[in-house]
Parts: sequence; structure tokens; C-alpha cells
Amino acid sequence: MANPTTQEIATVARDPMVPQFSTTIDPTDATIIARGGGKGLALYDEIKRDPHAFSVLQKRTLEVTSREWTVIEASDRLRDKKAAELVKQQLKGIGFDRLTMGLMGAVLKGYAVAEAMWENRGGVWTVARTKVRKQRRFRFTPEGEPRLLTRESGFDGIELPGRKFVVHRYNVDHDDDEPYGLGLGTVLFWPAWFKRQVLGHWLQASERFAAPTVKATYPGGYDKEKQDKLLASIRAMIRDAGIVVPEGVVIELLEAARGGGGDTQEGLARYLDELMSEAVLGETLSTNSGERGSRSLGEVHNEVRVAIAKADADLVSSTLNDTLVKWIVEVNMPGAGLPQVWRDFSEAEDLDKRAARDKTIYDMGYRPKDAEYINETYGGDWVEKEDEPDEDDSLVVPPPRPEAEFADPQEDDDLAPLVDQLDQAAAPAISAMIARIREQVFAAASYEDLAERLLTILPDIDPSNLAEVMEKAITVAGLAGRNEVSNGN
Repeated sequence: MANPTTQEIATVARDPMVPQFSTTIDPTDATIIARGGGKGLALYDEIKRDPHAFSVLQKRTLEVTSREWTVIEASDRLRDKKAAELVKQQLKGIGFDRLTMGLMGAVLKGYAVAEAMWENRGGVWTVARTKVRKQRRFRFTPEGEPRLLTRESGFDGIELPGRKFVVHRYNVDHDDDEPYGLGLGTVLFWPAWFKRQVLGHWLQASERFAAPTVKATYPGGYDKEKQDKLLASIRAMIRDAGIVVPEGVVIELLEAARGGGGDTQEGLARYLDELMSEAVLGETLSTNSGERGSRSLGEVHNEVRVAIAKADADLVSSTLNDTLVKWIVEVNMPGAGLPQVWRDFSEAEDLDKRAARDKTIYDMGYRPKDAEYINETYGGDWVEKEDEPDEDDSLVVPPPRPEAEFADPQEDDDLAPLVDQLDQAAAPAISAMIARIREQVFAAASYEDLAERLLTILPDIDPSNLAEVMEKAITVAGLAGRNEVSNGN
């Protein structure tokens, strides 16, 4: 049996659709090829001039950088812990959030490049700072290696040293055949471009409505000299707000019909905004104020936005773990386990919902074993409160009056044994029903979820056993009553 082939076969250099005229290759972004001309990736800078596009891109980036980051040791070995602490201190020193924001530029343009500025401080190689560079300054080889364009080498660029440049890529097609990546710019360019055209036509229409056309009518047929004089008079009227014309000349202002008052343009502009929101954030409720939705729908939209941000954070962290984090450990502590840097996207528990659930469980007859549960769950230092007396202790409560004693002793209630038997007979059926409900209470995440769960299990709860016990009890009670009547009681 033949061994697996280790050599890469479908390399980018073999792709007949990728143009290559030198050491480097050109990007295959169809939007840049069609509309970029000599601008290249600078074409996508126009997108950020749109306030809405800039806002949603900024929101996506801030959703990542707003999360706390942590460095996780490779193991519990002392050397690995020291390596993790070294990485943590250096990432703090360079401003990790600022570096992350720079690398998030790959979301729009497909890739981002940051240069590590090393210093030797007391025998420790330290990344003193990082500088995010313009994407237009780099080209890539078919193997994905970056080359820097310089004044001396403005086409192929120069080869770059190792452990120096961090390259983060983002690809909407999720393939590895494009060293330049493929950012959201290829998706956002057209909505942003169409929106600029819509706003341009809207401004032209508004200008036309604000300044109506002037119409002048004079008696007689066509006369070029008279027309020129009237046009000059009209221009003077617009400029000086006054005009003198011969008798027989009629001047009118023609106001254009306001078809919809710009509603068409506004609706189209808002629709294009929604397209950009969906492309960047995966939702629209958090950015388009004109749209309203239910609370549950808003929570779903928020979950989608957070999921996208978590994916972005994981991609950036993975890039840094393979480059900057790895370099810091290799040059300072070779042989140590490589730590990992990640963003924390765990959500804090809603304590109001937790308290409501605890109260429901308490009302069912259960309570925490001790105060430690309350302190750990809700924080603080809690103790169980003492029952307060119902009345003021200073008041003297008179002793109860003795009950009157009658000559004939009071007979026992004949139905008491029947009630006890009913309790015992119905207990299994009632306990089974309560157990089903208790399971749903513990599993529910909210009141709404609990209501849906109870509606779901309602058809499965069989009350026939309880009904049979009640039927027998009613029959026995009826017979007992008839017996008392027949005996004259």
C-alpha cells in the first residue's frame, strides 16, 4: 500500500486563473479588477467615507476589543508559566487592543500587516511596540510570503526578514488560494456606491424643488433679441429680487410636483444601509432605528453579532499565537511550551433570572443547604435573617380563654379517616405530576422558556390516576353521608 503524498499539489502557482508576471502575483478580487483601476485596495477606503458603513465596521471591531483577553499557559510546569507571564507582560506593553484593531482592518480589505519593533532589554528580547502598515505597501508571492514595495523595488518588492511582520488574513470565500485574502470590501462596495448615487440624485431633486424654474412669456413670435433681454432680466430678478419688464410680458414661477417628497430616495438609502448592516454584523436591529422587533428577535440578532465578533477574535488570536506569541517564546525561552492568547466571550449570568428561579424552587418547598450558596452566587456576605415577631414584645398578650365544657363530649369527625386515606391514595399521582413540573423549572432559562416547556409537557401529564382516586373518595363520602342521615345524625 502506497504511502500518503506529502507534497502540495494544488499550489497557487499552478492556478491558471491567477495572473503572475513576476515574483509576486496580483489579487483576484473581481471588484478591484473591475472598478479599482490604479487605486487597488485604496478603492475600499471610499466605503469608510459612508457614515453608516464606517459605523457598522467600527461596531464589529469594538465588539472584539471590548472583550477582556487572557494568556493561557501551555502546562502547569514552572517554565511554561514563566513563558506565559513573559508573553502577557509584552502584550500589555505594546497595547494589545490597539494591535487588534489594526489587524481587524483585514475584515474590510482582506489582509492586514503589523511590524514588530524589537529591543533587547537586559538580555530579554522585547517587542517594544508594533506598527500597523498600509496594505498597499505589500505584495505576496504564490507561497503567501509578503514582500515590501520600496522606492527601489516598486513592482516586486523586497524580501522581508523572519519574526518581523505579522500578516493577518480574512477571506469571505474561506479558501487558502488567495494570499491577499478577500475582505468585505468586495461585498460593501456596491451598496455604498449605489447609496452615493441615490444621495446625489436626492440633492439635485431637493435643489430643484427649492429653486423653481422661471417662465417668461412675451407677445408675438420668436425674437432672439427679446429672448436675450428677458433672460438677462430674469437673472437680474434672481440676483436682485426685483425686475422691470414691458407691458405684455408675463413672468411665472414653475414649481415641480413633489412626487413623494423624497420618500423613494430615502427608502432606497435605508435599504442600502440595511444591506451593509447585514453584511458586516449579520443583523439590522442594532443599527437601523427605523426597524422594530420583539425582544426575543432583538436577542437573536445580538447573539448573531456576538458570534461574528467571537469568530473575528478567534482568527486574530490564532494569527498572533502562530506569530508574535511564538516568536517571543522562541527567542527568550526556547523549549518552553507555547502559551495561547484568547478573548473571553463568556456572558455574565443574569442574576435577576437566577433569583426568580431560586424563589420558585423555594416556593416549591426547597431551600439552599447553607448561606454559602447565596454568597457565591450573588456576592457579598449574607446571613439568614431571623423571623420577626408579629406583635410588639412590650404588649402583654392575655392568655386564651378556656373553652366551654359541655355535658356531652364532642364526637370525632367521621370524615377524618377518609381524608387521611385520600391523602395517601392520591400522593403518588400528585408527586408524579409535581416531579414533571419540577424538571422543567430546573431546566428553564427564563419565565418565557418555562411557560413554553409547561405547554409542551401538558398533553403528556395524565390525570386519570388522580381522577380515579377522587371518584372513589367522592363515592365513599356520599355513602357515609347517607348512612348518617339514615341513622338520624
